[in-house]
Amino acid sequence: MPLRSRRRSPGRSFVIGVVGIALLAGIVVLLVPAVLGVLGSSGSVIGSLLPWLALLLVPVAGAALGTRSKRLAVLSLAFAAAWAVAVLPGVLAPGTSGSPQLTVVTENIEAANPDPAATARSIAARDPDVIALEELTQTSGTAVAGVLDERYPHHYRVGSIGVWSRTTLRDGEPLTLGLGWARALRVTVDTGVGDVRLYVVHMDSLRPGGEDGRPRMLASLTEAVRDDESERLVVAGDFNGGAADPEMLPLTRMLDEGGGFGATWPAQLPVVRIDHVFTRGLGATSTEVLPANGSDHRGVLVGLRR
Repeated sequence: MPLRSRRRSPGRSFVIGVVGIALLAGIVVLLVPAVLGVLGSSGSVIGSLLPWLALLLVPVAGAALGTRSKRLAVLSLAFAAAWAVAVLPGVLAPGTSGSPQLTVVTENIEAANPDPAATARSIAARDPDVIALEELTQTSGTAVAGVLDERYPHHYRVGSIGVWSRTTLRDGEPLTLGLGWARALRVTVDTGVGDVRLYVVHMDSLRPGGEDGRPRMLASLTEAVRDDESERLVVAGDFNGGAADPEMLPLTRMLDEGGGFGATWPAQLPVVRIDHVFTRGLGATSTEVLPANGSDHRGVLVGLRR
């Protein structure tokens, strides 16, 4: 009697095919996030959420067990390895040894914050050397100044962006970054490690499927940083995107960022870090995401040294 070849179940083959394609796509995105750029703002959203792709392994493991597919098992291992290569180096990045010589906090204080003075007090309680705030309004700016001006006598504000410092600020200038109004600034901070050129920015929001000024702002900021010859440089603020956002890659490839999993938004249940402190010529000794303090963002406190 002739032997009959074992037939694959059409349903099993379909599941293996769909899950396999998803895993391959995930591997490519993890290892080459720049490919997400073709998706525009939607790609930025996916790139910002890359660390969460690890959750894909849960249903994949179930599919691999259910179908007994060796291909899915191998692809799952490859996906896990790609995730580790893409995500863990940034999370586990070793800090610069030694005590910080300069501490910086950045936070989007939220325009609708019901008590901006309390938020400012919670930040000042951390005793940073420099405080950079975004989304200030006329009312909240006045309230914040009432809290910070005495302890931080040097301050510079452009529209909704403000910097308070213990030490002298000079050469401040607004930055429009391609928009019709200033939504960023740069200023030189006189610190114990020498002059530090500080950029504080609030990027336009991500609007998947719609027009926004964020790509233009990021491109302008990247050009400004590339042309800046300052030995020590800090770029801080609300970027409305994660470090693996393809629109941010040209900028982040020129700069460093401290490690850690800490997410900053939304404040009550953070899922993504969209607030960053990037540096050049300075190393991060520590990076801490601060507790919720009344804003819809959480602040980031970074210790730096030369």
